[in-house]
Amino acid sequence: MEKKIIDIANLFTATLRQLYVIETFCHWTTRGDPFYGDHLLFERLYKATAEDADSTAERFIGLFGLEAVDYNKQTELMNKVAKKFESLHDDPINLALTAEKAFIEFAKAAYDVFEDEGVLSLGLDDLIMSIASTHETAIYLLKQVLDKE
Repeated sequence: MEKKIIDIANLFTATLRQLYVIETFCHWTTRGDPFYGDHLLFERLYKATAEDADSTAERFIGLFGLEAVDYNKQTELMNKVAKKFESLHDDPINLALTAEKAFIEFAKAAYDVFEDEGVLSLGLDDLIMSIASTHETAIYLLKQVLDKE
């Protein structure tokens, strides 16, 4: 498999895995008057993201082989993704919202690469679209929380 495809697959899964870490962190550290509602919102988000990461990893292995979820590459990439958002760690809602928006931008770019390279199967198309829909909903919910503040 072409290195470009393997790199994008690794980054896609690593980004979802780090988004799960971010949402879990937000779940643990949310505070203030809307605490319980935010706490439950983050639980909803991280559970959905965990499922997305698992489905993505399994699909990539099936399509591209084990190198698409390389352990060392995954941990390296997760750390890079985490560093992008470290300045927001004291603001759970904005941290999650910023990370979700960045993921949606990346998902679109990854989709385009898979399509351009001719490796976008119907199932992968469906998976990426479904994941994008889930994370667009997350953006909507997080924006609703911000609008109340």
